[in-house]
Amino acid sequence: MRDAAAVAVSFGVGSIVWGVVLGRFFLGKDPRFVDNPGASGSFRQFGALFGVSIGLLDVAKGAVSVALARGLGASPMGVALSAVAAIAGHNWPVWFAFRGGGGLATAVGGLGSIAPAETALAIAVSLLTALLFKYSPIYGKLPVSSLPAGAMAGLPLLVWMTWRTGNFAGLWASLLGTAAIGIRGLQMLAEGQRRVQRQ
Repeated sequence: MRDAAAVAVSFGVGSIVWGVVLGRFFLGKDPRFVDNPGASGSFRQFGALFGVSIGLLDVAKGAVSVALARGLGASPMGVALSAVAAIAGHNWPVWFAFRGGGGLATAVGGLGSIAPAETALAIAVSLLTALLFKYSPIYGKLPVSSLPAGAMAGLPLLVWMTWRTGNFAGLWASLLGTAAIGIRGLQMLAEGQRRVQRQ
């Protein structure tokens, strides 16, 4: 029962899409009409300060979800599923017609709270891969930006490291979180193609 409550609360917290909330409040704009409402989309639409702020808030809600799950007395698996629920809430927010962001920043907060060392290394690998991809000859020729490309390297590494170290809560959180991010990434790719076709 506590696990179910923790997962439900975490999904609700994850569904607070700060790019939409603050975009509407401060700028009178909903980023979803042009781009995704996460940190990267907010950065592209509204500038660095806004994008970084959204990113930090998205990281925070992942960490808060895990903290709330632990506070509610959830089991280790319940805590892991709560981290995944926060990512899923960000990707498919119940408060915003199930149209959210990509989940990477929320995953950093949630997974980092369960497997901090492994997540830190995965982030470093992701950022290095993103940088190499951005300045590679294939950048711009594929329908993927640098951060998602970096995550394609970092997330599988995180799954492997949590398995290798025996952090099974982290393993399930990273495995299911990666699946949620991958599914949403494919959806966002299709959404972007539809926006281009409408122009």
